[in-house]
Amino acid sequence: MSRISSGSLPKVCRPKASPISELTEIASPRCAVMASKLRPARNERYYAYARIFHSNLCRCERDRMRVTDLLAEQSLQLRLETPSSMKRLGREIARCAPAEHLDPTPYLEPNVLVLTSGIGMNFTEPSIWDGYVERLTRVPVSALAFAVGVAHRELPKGLIEACARHDVPLLEVPTTVPLFKINQHVEYMLQAERIALTDRGWRLADECARLASQGAEISTLLAAIHSVLELPVAVYDAFDSIIAQYPTTVTWRTGATRGAQPDVFNLTLPMGLRNPCQLAVRLLRPSSEFEPLLTPVTSILAMQLNRSVTVDASSQQDMLRFVNRCVSWSEATRNDVAGAFHELGLSRGADTALVVADLGGEHAAAAWQLRLALHDAFHDVRVAEIDDRLIALMQFPRDGIAEATAHLLGVRADLPLVLREPTHTIDELRISLVHALDLVRHAEKPVVAPALGLSAVVAAAAGRGARESAHRFLAPLLEHDEKRSTELLPTLRAWLRNDAQPSRTCDELFIHRNSLGYRLRRIEQILNISLDTLDGKATCLMALRLVELEPY
Repeated sequence: MSRISSGSLPKVCRPKASPISELTEIASPRCAVMASKLRPARNERYYAYARIFHSNLCRCERDRMRVTDLLAEQSLQLRLETPSSMKRLGREIARCAPAEHLDPTPYLEPNVLVLTSGIGMNFTEPSIWDGYVERLTRVPVSALAFAVGVAHRELPKGLIEACARHDVPLLEVPTTVPLFKINQHVEYMLQAERIALTDRGWRLADECARLASQGAEISTLLAAIHSVLELPVAVYDAFDSIIAQYPTTVTWRTGATRGAQPDVFNLTLPMGLRNPCQLAVRLLRPSSEFEPLLTPVTSILAMQLNRSVTVDASSQQDMLRFVNRCVSWSEATRNDVAGAFHELGLSRGADTALVVADLGGEHAAAAWQLRLALHDAFHDVRVAEIDDRLIALMQFPRDGIAEATAHLLGVRADLPLVLREPTHTIDELRISLVHALDLVRHAEKPVVAPALGLSAVVAAAAGRGARESAHRFLAPLLEHDEKRSTELLPTLRAWLRNDAQPSRTCDELFIHRNSLGYRLRRIEQILNISLDTLDGKATCLMALRLVELEPY
């Protein structure tokens, strides 16, 4: 089995491969036969074209059947009667279309080879021939094969001039060659090409399956596909966001603007989902080969994409249990959290990093990309989605924690994501998770969480009687507001939220600075605490955080 070129593949799981030319060997025999069958022409003009064809045969090894193929086939004895350019003679042939109508265009599709013997075309006016050829040009056709001997002893002069004028290759078919033979030859060659293309597609799928069995990333599989197509490729999710692409330097449209890409071929991946992902190929040249070539490999891509979901789904319930025990400081003990962590199947002796991301609203489009990035960056990953939040625990980075961190922070620049670098103990992991759940509510882009945060300390203290004490501490203030219809508690909350800055607090509450000062003095009297000291501010802040602590 030949292998795909590894020259452009990522270093991870790079296959030991032979040159890419081996994958295109299916086209080489036909070009070799063409080269051997180029024969001396009937006149010097044709012989000159034959030499040009010979020198360019190797360039079309992977192309479809061309007009040059017919001229190189000795058994057909075709003769070129127009000074057509190399580019024009290199046009592919989609099929044969026998047609004796003066206007056959309603029955033609682009790149057909028109076969005619000119029956019923017994006229000599150049304008009529010109109109006939002009209509063929609008289709456009690949060439016109005109049989002599039945209705015309020789090619009509008006037809030759019209074909030369409109750059339509005119092939003279001798009396010894029936048009049926040309049709049969073309159909045989096209069928052989379809079989060879399908075989090439299965070989590509086999190579990608081998890479996938070695743990290759989606980007590695796309690199293998790119090495065969030599065109940019990408995978879109159901939200028209890019999951992976190769090469990474190419710009793709996403979201609502994706539909405005007429130069992209899309193929749905068989994932068993209502809204599956799609493989996209940037078309730098028109081609109809992609579907039979890529259909087999789409199954491999779908399996790799589903792999992360399958692994994540199997750990969903275990992750829910672990998260619930981490945030339940009053009910869950350290042993309860350690037991839930053990059920995840992760190593208790290894460092554990964590990610919390907000996938609500427009950020839902990043779900696939983030899941793949997690599995690409770490060997062991456990993921759960809880109320539009993705929570992941990761162990054993593939290329180092610095590379893994950079990879995850680069998923999307506007994704609210909190990454906590590896923790060493269950207690540190528990506090870090609670802290990350609080930080992600205020994040507007990917950030790395600090080692400790106030929200984590507050959550840890809540399970040891601190919340009840906070309720008793703030109760007089709440009672005062209810009896006298004042807003002292909201004022205290706004003042602390604005870092005890009077101007910002007044702007938020729409009150005068003197009113704020009066309210703060009343709060000090009711709570019997000084707000001028750092200890007083910290006490009120902790009390508010404990009272307002939300379950995650």
